[in-house]
Amino acid sequence: MQLIHNSLQKSEWDAFVLKHGPRSGLFLQSWNWGEFQKDAGEKVDRVVWMVNGDLRAVAQVIHKNISGFGSYAYIPRGPITLPLPSSRGEHERGATFPLSDMNTEENMFVRFEPASEGQAQGLPPRTQNVSDIQPAHTLITDLSQTEEQLLSGMHEKTRYNIRLAEKKGVQIEIKAASIDDVWHVFEMTSSRDEFRLHGKEYYRKMIESGVAFLAIAKQEDDILAANIMMDFGGVRTYLHGASSNVKRNFMGPYLLHWELMKNAKANGIQSYDWWGVAPVDALSTHPWAGISRFKRGFGGEEVEYPGTFDVVIHPIKYQLYQFVRMIRRRMK
Repeated sequence: MQLIHNSLQKSEWDAFVLKHGPRSGLFLQSWNWGEFQKDAGEKVDRVVWMVNGDLRAVAQVIHKNISGFGSYAYIPRGPITLPLPSSRGEHERGATFPLSDMNTEENMFVRFEPASEGQAQGLPPRTQNVSDIQPAHTLITDLSQTEEQLLSGMHEKTRYNIRLAEKKGVQIEIKAASIDDVWHVFEMTSSRDEFRLHGKEYYRKMIESGVAFLAIAKQEDDILAANIMMDFGGVRTYLHGASSNVKRNFMGPYLLHWELMKNAKANGIQSYDWWGVAPVDALSTHPWAGISRFKRGFGGEEVEYPGTFDVVIHPIKYQLYQFVRMIRRRMK
């Protein structure tokens, strides 16, 4: 077996990802997402795993620096693997990507997100389960249904709010606005709901690179809601959303998602990934409880992934790093 860096062309890379990648978060291992990350200032490495000359796995790796501790390698929603052939000629359940072989002197650990339960079995020694980076629980709506079937699968209140927004004259624009037009709505939402945004230039690069697009709901001159969406591999993903404090009773976000779903269907997209919900059995105090109720109102299938793991390469440095992080969180 052999790890090889940057040895595939874009078409070969994406073909493997599309064929063997997960249902949710597939775009994180796409070639264009890696190019966007480079434009955003990240160091990106593409690694392929060959066994007896056959391609068995790929991993798009983002190298992150930690001041005072060196760096770590992060594989979002990956690696993407094929099953390993066993000595009996059969296929074992879940290939084990040789994460330890990615060891370099500067990497304190390798952080990865198994794309299946099979990958989460037989992990290397010194592997720790850590807080999720990408959502481990999500909701996926099947867009192969008719519009009537989609509406019937929604909560009654969701259907009512869609009709209300239409009656209120809410208009939807897809791939029309710029981040400058809607940034105040994102800042408003961040302040109201207490979550941290990337800088505006990060989202600008994401949209201008073509990996994502903006869609807005407006009424007259007021922007009511704005979504950053991603289309890849037959899936439309709801990456980021914002809603204004203005005319909240016009229910702009409901109509915005419904029109995005219909638009996706018209363009041959099969799935709508809501990109993160609280676990079904989560308490009402869960920080995602409110947004999860909103998303689940549209109907869909609950999908779960194993989570995020660190393969520790330098244990002493890693323990010190975790201790420092804990102290910093307590001081906030």
